[in-house]
Amino acid sequence: MTDNSNSSTVVPAGRAAGSREAREVAAASAFPASSAAAAPVITVVEPEAFAPLGPLGEWLFAEGVTLRMVRPWAGDAIPDLSEIGSGLVVLGGAMSAHDDAAHPWLADLRALLRGAVDERVPAVAICLGSQVAAEALGGATAVPSPHGGEGGVVELELTEDAERDAAFSEIVDEAVRAAVRAGVPTRDGTRLPVIVSHDDDVVRLPEGATLLASSSGAPVQAWRAGKLLALQHHPESTPARIDYWRARSTARAMGVAVGEEAGALSTVELPAEAVEAGARARAEAEEVEPVIQAFGRALARVLVRDARARAAHRVAVAQR
Repeated sequence: MTDNSNSSTVVPAGRAAGSREAREVAAASAFPASSAAAAPVITVVEPEAFAPLGPLGEWLFAEGVTLRMVRPWAGDAIPDLSEIGSGLVVLGGAMSAHDDAAHPWLADLRALLRGAVDERVPAVAICLGSQVAAEALGGATAVPSPHGGEGGVVELELTEDAERDAAFSEIVDEAVRAAVRAGVPTRDGTRLPVIVSHDDDVVRLPEGATLLASSSGAPVQAWRAGKLLALQHHPESTPARIDYWRARSTARAMGVAVGEEAGALSTVELPAEAVEAGARARAEAEEVEPVIQAFGRALARVLVRDARARAAHRVAVAQR
């Protein structure tokens, strides 16, 4: 199904929009309003080509959702709230939350996130998405982080409010069970390993937001505002992806120009120190990958469940 309100195509995650498989799925995914509860649409904003939806897209699709990909890096406009369907995911990117001069679509993204929170649209904001959401709702993001940023695997320290947040605690519980099975320590379920890669930080939460988790290098790692769950870490990432991100970040810190539009990095083009940093981050991530995947699968399930409920409610209201 092609959404004429934007240049993006509605396809399952992990399929290239121009592929034969994607065209077949897109044609088959057109559905009448009466079936919206069975197949909710979730819009995914992907700010950078090299920070993709990854396995989170497959997990969302497995839950029976249709994904609408919006790629500002490819020229897609940020949609209006009325165009996003029943849920929203905003991913990360190498740009900062303050980089409006180079990325003017950030202003529209802030407006979309404000509207999503106001209208209680189920939403997940990851890394840059979390930082933009904080700015949109009256919080603050520091560029760069006063804490020095993070890269690799860190431990989330869960707050008491995390236990009281039904959706977040459901996700965490599943990840903790995976950690126990894999022999990964969680300090009785109060700590959880996650993948991070960021130089900026949310330093002030929006008024009324709830802090759910911190880490030693980022006091704000997870937070809630209405139906928006904001995560500084990357449940959509993989060991290979964190290798790439860490190598790129290290190279930048060393003064090697590596733009966000760059293709896959070659080890020949990078200093040995950057290559080694990426390899270390990858090894760390591989050790805790079952936990990362369990968190991501549970996140997908919870988001789609909420999106399905919203879609069903909208259909019921329309039929009155």
